[in-house]
Amino acid sequence: MFKRGLLIILTIVGLSAIASVSVADRDDSNPPGSDVPQVAAIESDAKDALSVLETSRDTLDSMASDVEAKIDEYADFGMNPHLSRLLIANTTNSLYVIPARDHVCASLTIGQGAAFSCPATDDLAQGKAGAATATVEGGGIAIYGLVPDGVESISIQTDATTSTEIATEKNGYYTVLPAGTPVRTVRYVGPSGPVEYPIADPAVAFEEP
Repeated sequence: MFKRGLLIILTIVGLSAIASVSVADRDDSNPPGSDVPQVAAIESDAKDALSVLETSRDTLDSMASDVEAKIDEYADFGMNPHLSRLLIANTTNSLYVIPARDHVCASLTIGQGAAFSCPATDDLAQGKAGAATATVEGGGIAIYGLVPDGVESISIQTDATTSTEIATEKNGYYTVLPAGTPVRTVRYVGPSGPVEYPIADPAVAFEEP
């Protein structure tokens, strides 16, 4: 097992979270999608699903150079940070979309690193992509993800009777809940109608066995 200074958590998100990889603390085994060639251009299916990828790229869409370099080094699912678009800017955490091969990745900056969620493009286009989570500064629970065109808001269910409505921005959403808040599901109305997917509590999903 070897350590790296940059935290990168990769989650494949479809109907549920399938796998996770931490580049900050991972062994020599290959993570999912690690053998996929890096894309050189945004795939047409990705543009069809997310109109933000049709927009012209400017300097605000660039990620930090050290984060870009680390992504280039691994390029899981063939993701290319030099094609990124900024979705939501925040003083502490920002959300980007990064095109990949047959996938589209959401990247949430955390300190000097980033967390990732990479749904398959087909799943995303059909409204079959769930939410990803990460623990941010102060222990808060960050919930973030991507939605296809036409989805204007999502609902986060935190217990049996309580939900939080979040407006989407440029095909993305992001919010932070206080540490210890129960997280259950994300709901939204996708291209095929209402959907609901479970949310993994990062305190449970990534705790040491």
